[in-house]
Amino acid sequence: MATVDQIQSRVAGFTDQDEAVANVEASDYSLRLNYINRRERTWSETGKWQSLVKEYNTLTSTISGNCSISLPSDFRSTAIIPRITYDGTTAIDFQEIRPQDEVNFDPITSHYVKIMGNPANGYTMVVNSPTTSRQLVSGASIKIIYYSTPASLVSPADIVTCPNPEYLVQGVIADVWESKEDPRYQQAKVEANLILQNMLEFE
Repeated sequence: MATVDQIQSRVAGFTDQDEAVANVEASDYSLRLNYINRRERTWSETGKWQSLVKEYNTLTSTISGNCSISLPSDFRSTAIIPRITYDGTTAIDFQEIRPQDEVNFDPITSHYVKIMGNPANGYTMVVNSPTTSRQLVSGASIKIIYYSTPASLVSPADIVTCPNPEYLVQGVIADVWESKEDPRYQQAKVEANLILQNMLEFE
């Protein structure tokens, strides 16, 4: 693991020939921080990384015909089928379906969930329970294993999520050199892509 400052230092060592973060211009530091965040988002969207898996446990507080569960703000997608104790005692796996496929399921006998929403407005999991009322009992236990979106890096002490920080270092070096029309950016891009490929194979 590495902090933002450590990434900045390694980048500066290549682009400025000086690893002292204190000597990096404020504007350059801010620009490179944007590059780091962009590279980490690129990494996160390349595969289903174990380091992004989280567990979310919650209880329903009220009964509703189609129980809607607000998902964590960093939710990206489910990692496995959600497990729900829909009647207070019986825990079963609820298959996830696409909202547009719901017409193909019997609403009375089927048990499934559908994910609604988007990154801007947040995600909600709508549960269809296998009961005549299609309801979850109040206090029903819900367990969701999901892939998260990395938190935006802001502070110099923030720790990056990418398991191999060298990908971020090489990627940002490529971005800096490309912005300066330095032809070395092409080789740096190749090296960053190789590191990313190795991470995918290891995963």
